[in-house]
Amino acid sequence: MPRSSDWTVVERSAPTRRISSLVLYALVCAAGIGALLWLVHTEPDTLDSGEANPVVALPGFFTAVSALGALFLLAPLVRPPQLQVNHFGLRVRPSFGKVLLIPWSNVEELAAITVGSRRRGHSYLLLATDVYLGRGGSDRPGFIARSVLREANRATEGLVAGFDLAMRCNDFDPDPQQLLARLASFAPGHVQVVDRL
Repeated sequence: MPRSSDWTVVERSAPTRRISSLVLYALVCAAGIGALLWLVHTEPDTLDSGEANPVVALPGFFTAVSALGALFLLAPLVRPPQLQVNHFGLRVRPSFGKVLLIPWSNVEELAAITVGSRRRGHSYLLLATDVYLGRGGSDRPGFIARSVLREANRATEGLVAGFDLAMRCNDFDPDPQQLLARLASFAPGHVQVVDRL
């Protein structure tokens, strides 16, 4: 029998959307750089004035920029979202940033919301915390941790502005209602649970 301090890990879903985005990005960049190489392959290395031809460096420059852009698509694959729960709190990584430890004593509201239709919409898991969360500590949600919250805020046209943290429900294997029910089963009585799915 597991102890109450053991963490229950919420299974992640397969990252097919992220992998397909990375493959599409790589194909578009390769096609663009290939076309640029074809355009500049006849350019001389030096101009008539004896200076280096800046046009020859364009394929290398765009290759470096494309590789830098690929890092932003690789980061969520290397450090995927994470969610663990027990009776003491939550361990959350909404995006590729650090893992946050949020005790239930600081959580005021746990909500799930779907934007759009049930088939084509996006569902978000939301946390509202009290003002003491992370004060003087390292578990205060930073800029990277709030990226999903900013996405949810845009998608809902400001409806979720009062929340402090958001996670995409499709990053995890259970459907949104099962995910909310699983987290609510660990939540103490003072946590308000809101289902807007």
